[in-house]
Amino acid sequence: MASFTLTPVDKGILRCRHTGPFTPEDVQSLAGFLREYSGKLLIDLTGADVEECSRYIQHFRPMMPTAAIFGAPLDPGILVIDKSYYANDVRLFPTEEEALAWLRNQ
Repeated sequence: MASFTLTPVDKGILRCRHTGPFTPEDVQSLAGFLREYSGKLLIDLTGADVEECSRYIQHFRPMMPTAAIFGAPLDPGILVIDKSYYANDVRLFPTEEEALAWLRNQ
């Protein structure tokens, strides 16, 4: 079973829900998805391992589309990216409602 699921939420918005530990295959699959996807992403980390998610979010940050993350107490520092990257806006939110409202206005 994959460590994440992708489901439509709204027009142009997909939910990426963390469902378990990442395998090397999951990492490759997610990287490929992020390179190709041009919509908005609602990242649901409810119940996820904060340490693992922090590590992978920091790793994937340069290739993320516009995204709103909720469901885990993450350090905002993981979203900081070197100015040499062209990066989309990625923000942390305390609730799904706030995250989704922000995405809809982007």
